[in-house]
Amino acid sequence: MRGLMPGFGAAGLARFPRLGQVLTSLEKKKRLRSSGEGELALGLLQRLHRLLDEKGTFYALKRSSAEKHKAMTLHSALAALKARDADGQLMRVRYACHLINSVAMGPMPVVLARRRTDAAGQVSLALDLTAEPEPECTYDLAVVLMRRMDRAQEYTRQLSQQVAEQFLPALDEVEHMEVAGRQAELDAELAQLRALWTPDAASQQALERAKATILGTARNIHKQIAVSVDTFGSRYYALCKSDSDFDLHVRVRVPQKNPDKTHEWFVKRLVAGMRRNRAFTSVQWLARTRVPIVKFAFKAGRRTYEGDVSFNRGLGPAKTKMIGAYMRADPRVRTVLMILKHWGVERAITSSNALNSFGLTMMGLAFLIEQRVVPPLQLLATTRVTDDAWAELDALHASPQAISALYAAPDASVAQTRKQVPKCLATRAPLPDWACDGVRTYFLNDQQQLAQWRSPNRKSAYELAFELFRHYGARFDAVSCAVSPRLGSTSIRRSSLERLQAPMPQAVLEQPGQWDRRLRLLAIEDPFELELNCARLVPAEWVEGLRWEMRRAAAVMAGGSLARLFVRPSADIYCDASVWAPAYVRLARLAQSPGDKRVFDPEADVTAATTIPLFEREAKAAKR
Repeated sequence: MRGLMPGFGAAGLARFPRLGQVLTSLEKKKRLRSSGEGELALGLLQRLHRLLDEKGTFYALKRSSAEKHKAMTLHSALAALKARDADGQLMRVRYACHLINSVAMGPMPVVLARRRTDAAGQVSLALDLTAEPEPECTYDLAVVLMRRMDRAQEYTRQLSQQVAEQFLPALDEVEHMEVAGRQAELDAELAQLRALWTPDAASQQALERAKATILGTARNIHKQIAVSVDTFGSRYYALCKSDSDFDLHVRVRVPQKNPDKTHEWFVKRLVAGMRRNRAFTSVQWLARTRVPIVKFAFKAGRRTYEGDVSFNRGLGPAKTKMIGAYMRADPRVRTVLMILKHWGVERAITSSNALNSFGLTMMGLAFLIEQRVVPPLQLLATTRVTDDAWAELDALHASPQAISALYAAPDASVAQTRKQVPKCLATRAPLPDWACDGVRTYFLNDQQQLAQWRSPNRKSAYELAFELFRHYGARFDAVSCAVSPRLGSTSIRRSSLERLQAPMPQAVLEQPGQWDRRLRLLAIEDPFELELNCARLVPAEWVEGLRWEMRRAAAVMAGGSLARLFVRPSADIYCDASVWAPAYVRLARLAQSPGDKRVFDPEADVTAATTIPLFEREAKAAKR
């Protein structure tokens, strides 16, 4: 995205502005209004009115229309008037457009338009500034003096309606929306999306060759070192594109004597061996990351695939297998997560420095369990889930003591850990204890049991994706609750998850000067590492922006459109931070000092139910 204001980027933390940028932008606008910007706009329109009346050229409103109006290019008009802004500088075209639009519904019959010149040299006016440019035509921004006041008022009314269509529906409207039909068309669009997110045979063969090459290199290092190589991540359950990365896990069993030094020696030898192999075009060992990895590029045929190798960290593969188990339990899970993942990529939501794809997937799984599309596999030994078992789950969600008693504390004794074993919700029998890296990683992964699961929820994958966006965008209480795929809920009280490192926002807000660095409005419990918040990198403003994006997604899907759902965001919605004020009003009320709250006064008409401008021309972009 080019031409954005400083601090904005394509994805990650820069995807949404900081609260300070929003407040500064709003305050700046208020100062401009109080310093006479309205008078400046009216004065400009009065001078443009006289200039057009005296020196404007008549142009047809349409090519074959007899109706003509006086007009000239805005650049020429400003030059002729030698117009200046409030600081005495020559007025820029963009600022002049802002002034004209600010009084577009006023008494002056001067409006903005485009002067269109076709291939034959015929010139006409186009009042619709959002229309797609016609081929072989050139355009200039112009100002038009409408001949009849009623025609000008009709134009401004139509313009107001067009602009209103570019606004996201209000929060309370999204909350009560329902999804429309069009199942046949949606099935065709979903089929295209599945083809995009299913890796082709060539990439899968390249993956197997990369694994075999790494395994062969590792086994040649030392005969007494046992090695295995496995796939994890989206490649494991094939919810990825053909050019997606290879995520590999190498389990190494070294002799007990000096295991740390032997392991380091082994990795260095493996890296050296990979570098000698011509199939690897680059190999880099990152030893100082949270999980040390080897990054590589592997050439297979005409393609080059990037990939990561991690060592002796079984939690990644365990999480991958759990996601795969949920997908096998009900095919709608894969479709919903596919929609969520593609949306996160196309709308520039997911990134490594904010909310990654795994965190978004955990939000999806927790919602689908809550809707009983799939059962909570970490709490069951069978998929024969009765109403009593679901009632048991609801009671668990409401009891902090029961949640705390599920697993023993990290510092508990061996005897306490063995005694404190969670029981199956359906049979009340103790669940197996699968320990991996000192962490409990059990989930029901029996192929036959998963195949026998029958969900009581009969809604389509499209309807479930719509409800997911609507829930997180309009109904989810991020201030008080946490998302827990382990417990199958999006509304677990944060205080119930004692080990989760996501303090209650109220406690953070009571510390002046700390909230902007420590406040986390999104808490997602990792399914196995219970202290880990999958949204730990996400600042408060980013969450409010995410909720707006979720509401936009629900509003689009309510109209029965997948294409528009995935339209990439335009730079236009980032050009002014103040447009995000409706999304940030809740955060502002939480975190602002009393002196700052004046920015969100009733006169500004900024409430949680107002809309956010969406200057993206999405409907037209979706048709292309």
